Amino acid sequence: MLRIVNFACGAQPAPGCINIDGSPTVLLARLPLPCRAYGPRADFVRTIRAYRVEFGSAKRLSFPEQSLDAFYSCHTLEHLPRAECQDLLRRIRVWLKPAGVLRLVMPDLRRMAAAYVGGQTNADRFVEETFLALDSRKWWQIFFGHAYHRWMYDALSLSELLRTVGYQKVRECSFNESRLPELKALDIPAVAMQSFYIEGEK
Repeated sequence: MLRIVNFACGAQPAPGCINIDGSPTVLLARLPLPCRAYGPRADFVRTIRAYRVEFGSAKRLSFPEQSLDAFYSCHTLEHLPRAECQDLLRRIRVWLKPAGVLRLVMPDLRRMAAAYVGGQTNADRFVEETFLALDSRKWWQIFFGHAYHRWMYDALSLSELLRTVGYQKVRECSFNESRLPELKALDIPAVAMQSFYIEGEK
């Protein structure tokens, strides 16, 4: 069986993967309480427990060198400062086996900007969709990970970044298209229309 990390899996962990998420709910789910005690997050707690989701953040994530066949992340790296994102990508490359695959799914800044310039969306909606500015956030939104975006990408800029840190055979893919069937199975249909898909090999 392939050793695949599904990083920042949220409520979509996958069987057979190392499912990791940075939500405090992952830590709270370890408490010996019935799921119903978690109120509106009860279903998320059930999922965390059923798939044994591990807690992990970009800064603290660590694996042995050349121990992973693939690394997958969806709508996550845009929440990291650019330097932190670049550092994580370098470390992932170290963890991947030779010819191991990195697959990233990201919100597409180019598509959002084109919709704004083309008049399909207005300025307020553009700012809301990019999450580059927020009017206000409740404390619980901050605590449970509803973070704003720290840096946005399109397929070209992220491809260039991957090549800069040493990835080979970098290419843009489509939803449900991958070098590895196990990776395309992780794609989430709900975000397909607003996303681009990039893969690179070690």
